[in-house]
Amino acid sequence: MDKPRIKISLTNFGKACIFLSVFLLFSAQNTGNNLLFVMASCFIATFVIVLYLSYRNISGLDPVLETDKEIYAAEEFSIKCCLKEIEGRAHYCIAFEDDFIGRLEANEIIYLKTRIKSENRGECKLKNFALFSFHPFGLIFIRLLLPQKTLFIAPQKAKVIPELIEKEIGGAIQKFEPGKEGDYWMQKPYQSGEDASLINWTISARSNLEWVLIKSLNYGLPEKLYFNFSGLVGEVFEDCLKIVTGIVFKLRANGSHAFIWARQENGSYNWLAVTDNYTTLLHWLADLSDQERIPPPTGEWRGIKFKEILSKKNG
Repeated sequence: MDKPRIKISLTNFGKACIFLSVFLLFSAQNTGNNLLFVMASCFIATFVIVLYLSYRNISGLDPVLETDKEIYAAEEFSIKCCLKEIEGRAHYCIAFEDDFIGRLEANEIIYLKTRIKSENRGECKLKNFALFSFHPFGLIFIRLLLPQKTLFIAPQKAKVIPELIEKEIGGAIQKFEPGKEGDYWMQKPYQSGEDASLINWTISARSNLEWVLIKSLNYGLPEKLYFNFSGLVGEVFEDCLKIVTGIVFKLRANGSHAFIWARQENGSYNWLAVTDNYTTLLHWLADLSDQERIPPPTGEWRGIKFKEILSKKNG
């Protein structure tokens, strides 16, 4: 694993002070003025001390970049720098992007944060991020360059799923069913803006929260879905990926037991549960190529062939 690297440069104020030190040194040599020698020596000694203090202020930190687990294109996501002090001393005036801390105590752990957005899906390298400081006196600009981090930007979630596709995957989405009874494991907390008629008042009366039944009492077998992107390229392929992202997001939100035929982290394909493997599914959708063709083995599964569905829709 790469380690943070320290990079040091002079500020404009520091460059001016260095020039003045050199000027005083040459003037002292040409005139033999001892006072000028003393002043030049003081300037040089100050720079050595400032350099030492700057290095000591930025060293002894153990920074780690962290990001949201679920990242979608065209949506802002947070980047956190977990800053841990490991040398048992205080540090001053440390900044990360547009976040800042004036003092970090010995053995303290804090988070400095920023937010960014990527317009396109895919594998992304976070690089050129650094902790920086001008402490002390603003003479030296010192940075702690952080190791790059790989993250996956999933396609943007489609807000509307085409009706033809919703009919195809209807068995996988266990829809809200009002007026049903059930145990707590069948419920989810009611969110503001949802249909209030779906609230299960019998369960809610025994709780401090309002609950909504999210699973039908008759589940049947878990649905296995295979999304076939054959014949799709360019913007059409990207639009279909957005639809799939929206479908997977909706399936998980509804507590579905559906499985998706997708690539695992080790590169092999398998049936992945939308609830337990959601992050892995997003990684798959992030760098999926329109040339990738790995169908599932023979068995009970439902194939969603986008080219045929889009042809019916356009027809």
